[in-house]
Amino acid sequence: MLFALLSACTPTDTADTAGDSLRTLATCETNIADDVPAFFQELYRCVDVVLASDTIVVSTIDLPPHPSPYYAETDPNWVAFDDQGGTHFHNPNELSEQAATVTIPSTPTAKGITITAEMVDLEAGTSDEEYPGGDGVGLDGTVLFAAMAAPGDDIAEEAQTFDTWEAHPQNTGIYHHHGPTPAALAVLVDSGWATTSVPGAAEIEVYGIMCDGTVLLGCTELNGAAPDATDFDAQGGHVHDLVASDGTTWFAGRYHTHMCVGTYDHIYTPEIQYYEGCERARP
Repeated sequence: MLFALLSACTPTDTADTAGDSLRTLATCETNIADDVPAFFQELYRCVDVVLASDTIVVSTIDLPPHPSPYYAETDPNWVAFDDQGGTHFHNPNELSEQAATVTIPSTPTAKGITITAEMVDLEAGTSDEEYPGGDGVGLDGTVLFAAMAAPGDDIAEEAQTFDTWEAHPQNTGIYHHHGPTPAALAVLVDSGWATTSVPGAAEIEVYGIMCDGTVLLGCTELNGAAPDATDFDAQGGHVHDLVASDGTTWFAGRYHTHMCVGTYDHIYTPEIQYYEGCERARP
């Protein structure tokens, strides 16, 4: 189902309220039901997750639990923009609290498509198989967008406005990622799954999940093993059991993609939905 972006909510916990106190992985509010899959119980922070019928519902206010120049300057989490040696620039937007819900099928149904290079062009509106926009949620509770720029725009140019956590807000304040980020890996470090949050260097690299059930990994499989890239599709995706480092199968036969800068051709979040379940929001 579509990632629903609603009007700003009224927070009940001051640790989750922009402008009141420093928001971190330790202070953000996390509520995960006991009956949801281990993937969410073990890896997610700063979200509410419940099982509802045959879906998993993830709710977030989309405030990053780390500093960003896209917070208001009056917010404790604000920092000055780092132009990273002159290669990056601040976009005109400011992040704001959202009331956002991702509804994910518990047992995704494959659409039966083969994802080709012609379909993966990093531009919105060129395939009926694209994600609809506002498409997933990262381990730290921030939004994941598919790797598509608006028609006529270039995702690589947009990346020049990313903060040092590899994210930025769009014009209504939705702070989001399009690719690998140290923010998700910082959750793994905090939970003891990894010892570094540097993409490409972590022992296990998991970034999040899309609304259709596609899992996003980095340079490793879920258990830390190196992926077999011989069966990758055009967006770095393939299907097999996702097995944790203790040998437990968290997802059986699950399509997932790998983002690994300098190693794989596709370095962004997926553009094309492998599973049914996200309705297209654009004509």
